[in-house]
Amino acid sequence: MQFFVRFALLFFAVTSILLPSTDALARKAKTFPIHLIVDFGPAGKPKYDDTITVEKGTTPKEAVSQVFPILSGKTCCSLREIMAIDGVKVDPVKNWWWTCSVNGSKKVSPRKKKLKRGDVLEWKYVEELQ
Repeated sequence: MQFFVRFALLFFAVTSILLPSTDALARKAKTFPIHLIVDFGPAGKPKYDDTITVEKGTTPKEAVSQVFPILSGKTCCSLREIMAIDGVKVDPVKNWWWTCSVNGSKKVSPRKKKLKRGDVLEWKYVEELQ
């Protein structure tokens, strides 16, 4: 029995030295946590509010696509805009749109902004009043 205990302790000691921890792997892979909120508003789906891990260089559009299926296409001005998140589509006739903010600022490009550690990314389905 002592042999197995010694072997287990030796095995643990060697693997903890030779194998990097998950934190070390995350640093090496250049991943970090962000907080993602997706508010479906009147669409009736439950609000998503959780921390996810993204890679360095991830955009808001890419981050939301890690959790929900998205549909891209021309909704107003660009073919690269988000048309739908998890089946909830923009409706230009009724003036319902997906808005994106990072750390409370709406002055971000969902396809160009590079997220940073600790960012709060929020997607909201809202009626834009003219």
